[in-house]
Amino acid sequence: MGKLKPTYDISRDYLFNFENGPFLEGPFPEKLREEPVKLFDVEVAFPLGVPAGLLLNGRWVLCYARLGYPVVVYKTVRSKKHPCHPWPNCLFVKTFMIDPYNPPDTILAPSNYTPEDPKKITITNSFGMPSMDPRWWQEDIDRLKSELPKGTLLIGSCVGTYTGTSWELKRDFARCAAMLKEAGVQAVELNLSCPNVGNGEGSIYTDPDLSREILQEVRREVKGIPLLVKIGLLLGKKLEEFVKACVFYVEGIAGVNSLQARVVREDGSPALGKDREKSGVCGWALRRCALEFTRQLSQLKKELKAEFLIFTSGGVTDRESFFMIREAGADVVMTCTAAMFNPLLAREIRKP
Repeated sequence: MGKLKPTYDISRDYLFNFENGPFLEGPFPEKLREEPVKLFDVEVAFPLGVPAGLLLNGRWVLCYARLGYPVVVYKTVRSKKHPCHPWPNCLFVKTFMIDPYNPPDTILAPSNYTPEDPKKITITNSFGMPSMDPRWWQEDIDRLKSELPKGTLLIGSCVGTYTGTSWELKRDFARCAAMLKEAGVQAVELNLSCPNVGNGEGSIYTDPDLSREILQEVRREVKGIPLLVKIGLLLGKKLEEFVKACVFYVEGIAGVNSLQARVVREDGSPALGKDREKSGVCGWALRRCALEFTRQLSQLKKELKAEFLIFTSGGVTDRESFFMIREAGADVVMTCTAAMFNPLLAREIRKP
């Protein structure tokens, strides 16, 4: 992988990275190009950010904000402490650019495989949306706020924990969103789309009615702060149905979250173990998916004369792909996998 040194050590478990990362050498970049944009009521230095998956706690958020990613999303939290899936949590996968209309059911994660081209890194990740206790993450966010550089937008991501009924799920989303607002984030993201949980929490976005009901419940509980929803890949009629169901309750829509696939070794066995046959796939291979999603969402926004902001992630690995996603209609371009393996990507994108 040349000189690339990831900030997250995939050879170690989540707790090790949570407590010791991010692993970064060298000074933070200076004299980055600015392109001020108004996001909600915040003047942001540049429309580039990092989604929740990589920003494990306040230390990670602050590091990436200083690296030149002004839109930062604090790792998805819950209303109670929740464990992470066991190690391994990240593996390199070998795949072509994914066709958004014909995504593969199975993707290969060869043993001892490292991509030759650092701009074509694609991984599978499986964490299961772990969370610290609310008291811990509220205090962490409270400390973080005063340290962030000027021109930063701090978004807090949350998920409701399913305990058997949709009523309790909706209430838990509202409780968690309220705690994020209390902690001091500037916007709240409702994560409806994690591909690494097996109890329905990660596929909410495929049910427009339930998605709308969750948003209505959160709106009743939480007022005076922008709401975003994070969704997986929806196209065509399914995307239209989701947007029409939810557009009146959100100020932003974020996608594409990882694509779920069966990830296997060369012998066909589950790469992450028998209890995790399927997991999320993200990185370079999702670029076509992200572009098509953004084009369609932008067109729907125009047709509905809506005002929500579009936050797009998926396959943004270099300066060219950043501008491709922007031209497709994204208000903010997010990068996670590439920012993990090339934390100085912001310097490349924002060079004067």
